[in-house]
Amino acid sequence: MLHKKGNNLPSSAIADDDGEGYANAIALALNRELGKSRHAVKTLTRWTGASERTAKNWINAKRGPSGEDLVALAKHSNEVMRAFHRLAGRSELEAGIHAELHHMLNRAISLLES
Repeated sequence: MLHKKGNNLPSSAIADDDGEGYANAIALALNRELGKSRHAVKTLTRWTGASERTAKNWINAKRGPSGEDLVALAKHSNEVMRAFHRLAGRSELEAGIHAELHHMLNRAISLLES
């Protein structure tokens, strides 16, 4: 419980290679995926079970999601997963996934053509 005089929580020190903070990176990912509409807020509450106020805070970069909520968001959103990889300094994982997907698609095409 927060005291009336001490309701400002410290901001996150996590940043990606571009210096983008955690809350901003997740907000940008959510906005790319869902936009800022009321529908986006409802979708986030459905994905995570978080309150509408919490979802609005994520969309507006006032706060970033907790660990459990981040996992739920990444489960449903490729943009959040990409942001997480960037924040963790693991962008090569995404490149590897794309390369593997490209290989699988080429293989499927060649099988269909034969």
